[in-house]
Amino acid sequence: MRVWWGLTGVKPGPLLYFRPLRGEVCVKIDILKLENEPLSFDKEFLLEAERLGPDQVAGRVTVHLAGEVRPYEDVFSIAGNCAAEGPLSCSRCLEPVPWSVTEDFSLEYHLPESTPLDAEAGLDEGELNVSFLNGQELDLTELAAEQVLLAIPMRILCQPSCAGLCPRCGTNLNQVDDCGCTPEFDPRWGALADLAGGTHES
Repeated sequence: MRVWWGLTGVKPGPLLYFRPLRGEVCVKIDILKLENEPLSFDKEFLLEAERLGPDQVAGRVTVHLAGEVRPYEDVFSIAGNCAAEGPLSCSRCLEPVPWSVTEDFSLEYHLPESTPLDAEAGLDEGELNVSFLNGQELDLTELAAEQVLLAIPMRILCQPSCAGLCPRCGTNLNQVDDCGCTPEFDPRWGALADLAGGTHES
């Protein structure tokens, strides 16, 4: 059973608060209650690494999401700012790396009944910021997660000279001078070694 509640002493409005079983608090906006008036929001979320992708995210990420929703008939424009801070995993040694970002965003949400079934397949480059609502609720928690995922870099290093992990034993080579493993020989270099008069024992 889902339980909804608002802030104590505040008249019920379009902001809905829902706590899933795992304890994470979600914030949703009932867009049908906006009544053609803009709605401002300013919320903070704690997103777990499992939600964002444990391969890239090394721990909990704090997200501050602020902005405004404006209704235009069956279209809802949302613009604001997303500030996130948390640890990412180094692409070489997998150690946590402090990371933060602040970016503006602007999106349009359409009601599903006002959009053809194949509309998403027909979006052109100027409509890439268009999204489609699933029902009548705009999930700010999901929006925060999406903005963080878009901002996470493809590659991040703890330091430019990161030596990474030993491919044999997995030792962090930034922490030891020599892990004791014999370097692997790449057979593609064998012909060059022969030309130089070198030999290699397999």
